Amino acid sequence: MRPLANRLLQDFVGRVFAIGRRTWILIAVVLAALAALAIWAAIGVAGWLFGMAREGVAAAPEAARAVTAQVEQAVPGARERLGELVPALKPEPPPRDVSGTDVGPVARYPGLARSHWHREGSEITVRYEGRADYAAVLDHYVQGFAAQGYAQRVTSATPEGEEHEFHKGEDRVRFKIAQLPQGKVKATIIAVLP
Repeated sequence: MRPLANRLLQDFVGRVFAIGRRTWILIAVVLAALAALAIWAAIGVAGWLFGMAREGVAAAPEAARAVTAQVEQAVPGARERLGELVPALKPEPPPRDVSGTDVGPVARYPGLARSHWHREGSEITVRYEGRADYAAVLDHYVQGFAAQGYAQRVTSATPEGEEHEFHKGEDRVRFKIAQLPQGKVKATIIAVLP
């Protein structure tokens, strides 16, 4: 049995050494390409997994807020009790208005707080911020100005925000809306008083 194994090993080694240089180079290039492809695939999969994990972490607070809102409807007061156990679920304090007055013929969107008020000459700038649906806030102001008889002109629009001008006789009002992170909206009204 031993001589047969030795003969087979010698035969195999002889065949390996009989392979030409070009063939060895081709085998080395193919193996190097396969190794590079495997490394590239591993890096791509790791990057994809990292991106998915980061999106999951970013979406987790929003998902938790949605679940707690549904639980709050079923069990009033549950949010406060959950907030004691998990601080991230603690309800946000209601926003506080800065000094000043609201301007314009359209009432402020419910839930937004006045975060900025500035008067320069006959121009008053008021900014409202808060957690709200971007499309609902935009529709509230566009429909509100239209109901008051104002003509509308869009001056700028991007996925992140829009700017509108409303005119009625001598009255001119500029309206800007921007989408902020974490489901917040910033609405700015610039009114020129006669």
